Amino acid sequence: MTPGWVRLWHWAIAILFVILVFTGVVLTYSSSRFVLMDYGLADTLHQVTGILFSILVVVFAVAAAMTGYWRRYQRRWQNLSARIRRFGGYLVRGVPEAGTEGPSRLELSRGFLILIQQWLSILSLMVLSPLLIVTGLVLFYPELLPEQVAGLGGIWPFALAHYWVGLIGALFLLFHVYIGTIAGFKRMIRGR
Repeated sequence: MTPGWVRLWHWAIAILFVILVFTGVVLTYSSSRFVLMDYGLADTLHQVTGILFSILVVVFAVAAAMTGYWRRYQRRWQNLSARIRRFGGYLVRGVPEAGTEGPSRLELSRGFLILIQQWLSILSLMVLSPLLIVTGLVLFYPELLPEQVAGLGGIWPFALAHYWVGLIGALFLLFHVYIGTIAGFKRMIRGR
């Protein structure tokens, strides 16, 4: 059973991330002829939401460490790649005929997607979120950047990294919602 504080954190992070994606699109693709919302408002909203997102990620890391909840991720990580290969192998090679003992193709597909989602969730929490936070903080304080990095203006590598990590995060969000339709959103409401 997923504790209530984790579910609350999850929904708060999801809402903040949707706002970050939307305002990020506005900030990246707005022009004088195409505006989804006021640029200044989008900039302020993106900064405030990014700070809240960063705080909640840090709060989760501290709470998971203090409560021992991090062990749940440790258990999920063990043999995860082997389980993904096994499920993927069943899907590629085929499954036992209907009526014989063994999982159906639908059960295997669902299990495979849920395993992929678990892997992506761990990747998102341990790699993508910290990268977004670090690059976002660097962009928040551009005066601290060097004049040049790798022959480019000091801000460009960080801006590109922030853009690409945000794009990967947005794709993860879409996949995560799709998995929610398969596994049932009740799990994140009721905690089962």
